[in-house]
Amino acid sequence: MLQVFDIPHILNTYGYLGIFVIVFLESGIFFALPGDTLLFTAGLLASFLSLKIYFLIPLIFTATFLGGIIGYEIGVHLEKLRNFSFFRKMFKEEYIDKTHEFFDKHGKFTVIFSRFVPIVRTFVPIVAGIAHMKYSLFIKYSLISSLLWSTIVPLTGYFLGQAFPHIKDYLSSMIVLIILVSILPIIYEYMQKPKKD
Repeated sequence: MLQVFDIPHILNTYGYLGIFVIVFLESGIFFALPGDTLLFTAGLLASFLSLKIYFLIPLIFTATFLGGIIGYEIGVHLEKLRNFSFFRKMFKEEYIDKTHEFFDKHGKFTVIFSRFVPIVRTFVPIVAGIAHMKYSLFIKYSLISSLLWSTIVPLTGYFLGQAFPHIKDYLSSMIVLIILVSILPIIYEYMQKPKKD
C-alpha cells in the first residue's frame, strides 16, 4: 500500500514516478496528497541523494501543469451533471454565474496563488472549468503558477540541504514545519471569517 505521507518511503521506493503521480493527482484531481512536503523533501534529498534537481524540476512542472489541465476539463464536464436532478441543486445557474463573474475579475491571480495553498490548488482548476474561464487565459496563468511552484519549493529544500547538510537528521521535523507553513493561508482565512453569535 502506498504510504502517501511517508515522504522518504515514497522517494526511496517509487522515485521520480512516485513524485510525478502524486503531484499530477494533487494538481487538479485529488487533494488528500502531500504536495508541498513532497516537493520540499524531494529538493532537500536531491542535495545529497541520487535525485537530480535538474531533472526533478521539469518533472514536477510537467506533472503540475498536466494535472491542472485535467482538473479544468473535469470542471467543464461536471456541468453536464445538471441533467440529473440531484446535481441540479449543486450546480444552480446563479452559482455558476457568480463563479464565472469571480473568475472574470480574479481568475489570473487565483490560478497563480492557489498553487501554493494545499487543497485549494486542487479545486481551483476544476472551478475554473465550471466557470468556463477562458481556456487560453487558464493555460497562460497555469503555466506561470506551475513554473513558480515547481521551482520555488524544491529549490528551497535543495539549497537548505546544500547550506545545512545536517538538516537531513531533522527531516521529520522539517516535514511537519512545511505542513504548518503551507496551511497558514487556510488558517488565516478561517480566522478572518466573522463569528456567528
